[in-house]
Parts: sequence; structure tokens; C-alpha cells
Amino acid sequence: WFERALHMPEGKEALEYLRSRGIDDATMKQFRLGFAPNTRNGLKSALSGKNISEDMMVETGMLIRPPEDRGDRTPYDRFRGRVMFPIMDRRNRVIAFGGRIMGEGEPKYLNSPETPIFHKGQILYGLGQALPSARKTGHLIIAEGYMDVIALHMAGFTEAVAPLGTALTEEHLQLMWRVVREPVLCFDGDNAGQRAS
Repeated sequence: WFERALHMPEGKEALEYLRSRGIDDATMKQFRLGFAPNTRNGLKSALSGKNISEDMMVETGMLIRPPEDRGDRTPYDRFRGRVMFPIMDRRNRVIAFGGRIMGEGEPKYLNSPETPIFHKGQILYGLGQALPSARKTGHLIIAEGYMDVIALHMAGFTEAVAPLGTALTEEHLQLMWRVVREPVLCFDGDNAGQRAS
């Protein structure tokens, strides 16, 4: 649904943004990039049409159910007005999403919450795409974020991955060491990147 929306009229700004960052159509397809329209119920309606229950949408983090003290507890789309980055497991199955806001606003990046199938401290963005190259070359490059991984892949460094946020966990390290002996950390030079390193 997000991939389709990127190529619809409502996704024009997001598509232009990705192209302005130098991302070509083949890379958008490889990483399954998309767009979440700025509506409260677009995804909810699409998933309801596929007989997916509202409770399941909330449990998987696709919808937000307001707290009990808010009166109206009708769930609404978590991701709105964002470029979407599917987060996949090592077998390239989508298990969560990250979204980057198009204009001003906070948070700049928003990830799916922890769910029964998604534990961000145990997932490396792009690992499924990077595994073939990493096994072949014996290298694994750990970058800071989605766009860094995509840019590295486009530059020919197809063994690039990233933690979801700059926090590198023990589980991430164990995962890396199962793939290669000596992963290379390539975080930003700012304070957050230095702390992560």
C-alpha cells in the first residue's frame, strides 16, 4: 500500500524528495520505499478491506489507539505524511516500518513500536539485502540510518546495514559476528554518532 501510494498523485512530493536525494527507481524498488499519505484512516481502510482486524492493526503498530482518558479511542494510522522505509528481517520479510516526515515536525523519523515480531534492538536495517555480499566479501559496514545504508548500496557497498537509531546493542553485535568476524562501524562524526561508536 505504501509502495503504491509513492507512485500515486499524493506521493508526488515524496517521490521528488527521494529523487532529490539521488535515489533511483531501481533502488526504491529494491528497498521497497513508499509513502504514507497524510490521512488518519487511509491504511486502516485498506487493511480493513483485506479483512485484517482493527486489533491486529493496533498490535502490529500500524494504528495507534488513544489512551482511555482521551474519550474517543478510535484507532488511527500511525504513519502519516512520511516517506516509508520497510524494515525487513534477514529473509526480507517486512516486520515493521520507519517513516521520515516530509516537512517540518517531530519526530523526524518514526519507527514502528516493539511488537511480537519486531524488536528493534535485534534488527539491522538492510541485513537481508546485505547478506549475500557480506558473505562473499567477508565485510559488513554498519552505518547510522536508512538513507546511509541506501546511499552505500547505490555506491557499490552492498554489505551496508544500520541499527534502528544510533544505539548499537549487544544483540546487534552478536548478529554481526554471526555474519563476519570484524564488522566496520561507520557512524556520523557528530556527538550522537561518536557516542554510538
